[in-house]
Amino acid sequence: MACSGCWGDESDEGRASKISQSGPISSILSGSLHEWPPTDTCCLEPVTSPGWAVKEQESTDPWPLSCHPVVGIEAVVRSLQGSLEMNNTELHKQGLLLFTEILTRQPEEIKLFTNSAMCRDAGRALQEAVSSPVLEVAAEAVKATSAFLRKDHQSAPPVQYGELQSLLEAMLNRCAEFSQTLLNRRPLGHASSRNSEKAILQRGKFLLSTLEGFRSACRLAIEFQSEPSAQENPFTAPSAKKEDTLEAFSEFLLSACDSLCIPMVMRHLEQTTHPALMEVFLSILHSLFVIVPHMKEKFSKKLAASSFIRLTLELKARFCSGLSHSALNQVCSNFLYYMCLNLLSAPEKTGPPSEEELSAVSELLQHGLPQISSRSPESLAFLSDRQYMEGAARQRQYCILLLFYLAYIHEDRFVSEAELFEAVQSFLLSLQDQGERPPLVVFKASIYLLAICQDKDNTLHEVWTTMPGLLLLLYLFTLVFPERP
Repeated sequence: MACSGCWGDESDEGRASKISQSGPISSILSGSLHEWPPTDTCCLEPVTSPGWAVKEQESTDPWPLSCHPVVGIEAVVRSLQGSLEMNNTELHKQGLLLFTEILTRQPEEIKLFTNSAMCRDAGRALQEAVSSPVLEVAAEAVKATSAFLRKDHQSAPPVQYGELQSLLEAMLNRCAEFSQTLLNRRPLGHASSRNSEKAILQRGKFLLSTLEGFRSACRLAIEFQSEPSAQENPFTAPSAKKEDTLEAFSEFLLSACDSLCIPMVMRHLEQTTHPALMEVFLSILHSLFVIVPHMKEKFSKKLAASSFIRLTLELKARFCSGLSHSALNQVCSNFLYYMCLNLLSAPEKTGPPSEEELSAVSELLQHGLPQISSRSPESLAFLSDRQYMEGAARQRQYCILLLFYLAYIHEDRFVSEAELFEAVQSFLLSLQDQGERPPLVVFKASIYLLAICQDKDNTLHEVWTTMPGLLLLLYLFTLVFPERP
């Protein structure tokens, strides 16, 4: 196949002719607009001998019931590179669509990229495509990137983390650029409201696809953690700076999420909230605790200080009541579970809890968080309820109190001090009425909230002089100094 540099100033038709001469897949790409039926596809596997094998597909799925050549991926990648040189948007879209289907449907046991050069060329073609000024082309390229970031597509050693990082940077920057362009073009007047809604929807779709691609990269990083051969490039000189490594790639993912993904999602949330997008987003945040474990406490503190406890609780309250959006509820609960454990493991002003304390709080969070789907006023009312509480309901109260505590300790105070003080007081009196001893972590959180609320609201000082206040002080004293045999 002639290199793209030999084409000079040829017309699109001339370039298409040269692409067509390189093989059957190139013909599919160049003739896709008029000749490629929507049901056609190819299943690829590497070939080392001339000629074409033919496989017949018999399936009940929407894909085809016809024969197609089984060819090498190199022809497809070169054809895609060639098509991107042409000024033909529809050809770009169809080529990327075909490439996405190949990447998605290829069986894991049959590797497409048997050497790093082919994998690198594919990544660079996608990098060029995601940077396209044409939104439809960039959108198809983002979907192809998500399919490309599969372990079996990247496992030919060495894994080229630097190339993957460049691809992800291009994808995220294109999404940020598109989002900013729409914000700058915000129309005025009543007649423009429909166009504004359409633009928000369009931006949401592109952002969702971008986040799905980023989530694929996070999944890839987690999968490579268990493979020693994928930790770093074995061909890097020992004296060279270790940049093309899994560790460097993992830290890039955390940095990119912090500087690009989170700001883009938060700006989008100012206009609309889509449960599918938030499900992907929170699963990314959760995965980063695993990808960069030495940064999980610091990252959790930054998220808590940025109101992510409140945000996640609001999502659960809005979308996850009853049995609706069970997948989102599970993702929200998992995210809160790990973030809370990270925060409790590295407290700001007290010593870390013991293994026994962490184990106890882990169990109650695991069981209680999925049951919480109430708004803040409802949660306060439930915490204030002094009726007899059974085990599951009491665990839910423990979870609510811990969430308020962790939010407050990181300056995210989304309920008033007076209301929270009253709720915590009622909660402790309920424990006293039933003769219960809460887990030590819950007790410490209760004391902190009572103290901080009283400090912020001077009118609460007189509460301690009332009979309920004195009884509560006596109960707290017995918790601090339990009777010894």
